[in-house]
Amino acid sequence: MSSYCRLLFLCLAFVSAGCFAQSEIYGDSIATDTVVPLNWLERFQKGADSIIIHSNLCQTSQVGIYFYDLTADSAIFDYGSRQMMRPASVMKTLTAVAGLHYLGSDYQYKTGLYYKGTIQDSTLLGDIYIVAGYDPCFNGKDMLTFCDGIKHLGINRIDGNIYTDVSFKDTDTMGFGWLWNWKDDEKPTIPLLFDADDGFMDKFFELLDVDSIAHPCSYSNGFLPQDSMTLIAECRHTIDEVLLTMLKKSNNQYAESLFFQIGALSKKKYPSYAIASEYVLNFIQNELQEDADLYNVSDGSGLSVYDCLSPRLVVKLLRYVYNHRKIYNHFYPCLPIGGEDGTLASRLKSPYVKGNVHAKTGSVKRVVTLAGYCTAPNGHEIAFALFHNGIYSPRLTRDWDDRLLEWLLTP
Repeated sequence: MSSYCRLLFLCLAFVSAGCFAQSEIYGDSIATDTVVPLNWLERFQKGADSIIIHSNLCQTSQVGIYFYDLTADSAIFDYGSRQMMRPASVMKTLTAVAGLHYLGSDYQYKTGLYYKGTIQDSTLLGDIYIVAGYDPCFNGKDMLTFCDGIKHLGINRIDGNIYTDVSFKDTDTMGFGWLWNWKDDEKPTIPLLFDADDGFMDKFFELLDVDSIAHPCSYSNGFLPQDSMTLIAECRHTIDEVLLTMLKKSNNQYAESLFFQIGALSKKKYPSYAIASEYVLNFIQNELQEDADLYNVSDGSGLSVYDCLSPRLVVKLLRYVYNHRKIYNHFYPCLPIGGEDGTLASRLKSPYVKGNVHAKTGSVKRVVTLAGYCTAPNGHEIAFALFHNGIYSPRLTRDWDDRLLEWLLTP
């Protein structure tokens, strides 16, 4: 066990006794003077200071910590919270909140199927158009809806072309600033998805064959014409469906899809990440009242090496959510719950902590982050952000964060 973990266990012993002693720390030992009774908050603040000062983790990596009492509307602990750091998947919290702000809680993702031409003797004398909406939830049931729509029109032959309108986003298949060696680990960021992955048209052709609908064996990209179009079917999914998988499971594809839904507000063809980034930075500037020039937003998931936020900004984001209940009611239920589900299912299982911490995790190479909400022993609601960059052990870093939260939440 490392020295900072042993120190934390020692401090936890003082917490459980309901007091903290003025102390001098030499290596792993604590020499105590007069025992001074402290309240919960003072105990946490003094102990956290001591642990940070004598922690190997804090001496060998960049650390930013911020705890804010939402009930009392005041900061209760701050260590390096203004530092600009990589947020990893905590970036998804910013994407989610900006998405709810700009798009609204009733927003729906849409993928449309159209035709242009006439139907004669069960033959479509014209073309089929599929309009992509970057919907990661589009699945087998939706594909059946598309093929059933064609069949219900009485079409058993398509005597024309099939086009896909994929102008919803740019043609890049990786996020801006993603490392090249992630291309085999991450799903392609394309706007026409089947089960959150490539292969939409292969599945479409397969089901047309099952329904004995003759069709071209290839397709081309093209814009949906503005005239003489007939809607065959449109499949929709709610923003809540996306948020649940995006936050609970930290799904990068879902996060990128929401990021580009924001960018699509520009109404431009093939909008790049920069369009969505501008919207998110404007949200930081106008809604969070922070200088957006201090931060960098290059994707929606937090994979980009260029992403740059601060723990203080993330806590301010969480405060914004807390004070905007319509957003809170859609955001909060989608956060992983410590010891229970999502990416926190195997963490934070100790008494007073399990089921109490609702937070978004983050992890990329040399980065571990955590940000969310919990309820203190005095009943106050707390927002927090813990950022670690340049770490040497993700496991020890997560353990450090978990024990810090245990200490905070233990009466």
